[in-house]
Amino acid sequence: MSELVTRELHVCMGLNSCKNAGYSGNNGCAGKGDCSTAVGHPCHTLNACKGQGGCGIFGTTEELCHPGENECRYQGSCGVPILNSRFIAQGPNKGLSVWQLARARFEEKRKSSDKSFGDSPQKYGPTDESINLLRGTTGKDYSSCGQSGSRSCSYINNPADRKVAAELRVLKMEQESAEKLPVTITNCSSKKNGH
Repeated sequence: MSELVTRELHVCMGLNSCKNAGYSGNNGCAGKGDCSTAVGHPCHTLNACKGQGGCGIFGTTEELCHPGENECRYQGSCGVPILNSRFIAQGPNKGLSVWQLARARFEEKRKSSDKSFGDSPQKYGPTDESINLLRGTTGKDYSSCGQSGSRSCSYINNPADRKVAAELRVLKMEQESAEKLPVTITNCSSKKNGH
């Protein structure tokens, strides 16, 4: 039977709805999954199924308010998994974390349905390094469009200096996104987008 039929598909760490539904199958409850189970894809509209669009740089402002909530195949707004460095590229939430928004929306849905969930394995979402470790890969780039920590989008020539600068940008974005999360949710809630 196809993996698409037998597994719960979700776009990232901490967004699973069931026990043992993370990438490794070793999470204790909803919200504690270690990585995405969605079929990997790099960008806007390349998703294979409902609920697999990650959000970030491409799509409408309304689509970017609903990471992992697309209604069907080819309607997703950016690749998966959603790294901690992925940011929203337009609208009132420009420059803020996609993963933090996805996690907040996940928590809202669980609470409104009176369903429990646990803490995410990482407070601000997964890093490239954590996904490489989990999946047994070395140096694979799991990023896609709209990454605050992109190593290739820099004028810093020295690779070590470029890495440090990228990590500082991501840290700043994570902290700012956490502080502004209530406003981010309000910005998305005020949209008339049918969700």
